[in-house]
Amino acid sequence: MSKTELLQDSFLSELASKNAPVSIYLVNGIKL
Repeated sequence: MSKTELLQDSFLSELASKNAPVSIYLVNGIKL
């Protein structure tokens, strides 16, 4: 696993644990 993936996983886990509202955008700009 690369360091970037680990950073992303820990960041998303932190947001999930706080029930933070998150908007995710795809590379082409489409909002999920």
